[in-house]
Amino acid sequence: MSRAFEAQFAEGVDIVLDYLWGPGARALLIAAAKALDDGRVLRFVQIGSIGGAEIGLPGAVLRSTAITLMGSGIGSVALPRLLECVKAVLNAAASGALRVDAKAVPLSQLSEHWDGNDNKQRTVFAMR
Repeated sequence: MSRAFEAQFAEGVDIVLDYLWGPGARALLIAAAKALDDGRVLRFVQIGSIGGAEIGLPGAVLRSTAITLMGSGIGSVALPRLLECVKAVLNAAASGALRVDAKAVPLSQLSEHWDGNDNKQRTVFAMR
């Protein structure tokens, strides 16, 4: 598994959104440390822990690379700031000021559209 991760990091990964934690996250972080070019930053955002509540991570993983570990979830942002942001998003949506340039594509056409979006428009795969 580690070799497959190393190949992905060598191709260029800037951010990992980790919902698993546990052994998979450990393997991924070690692979990243081995494969990242000097000075290339990887932001690792820990979101969930379906795969396990803890990992044993060698300190060299963090000393030898520019990996930034951070968490996302309730508690990672102060509650007043979170409420302020949610209010701003809801106000923008209600007033019509929140717009996302998106194109809906049937999920059945995933393989045809996966790599084809070279502009700022978001592709949303929908079941229909």
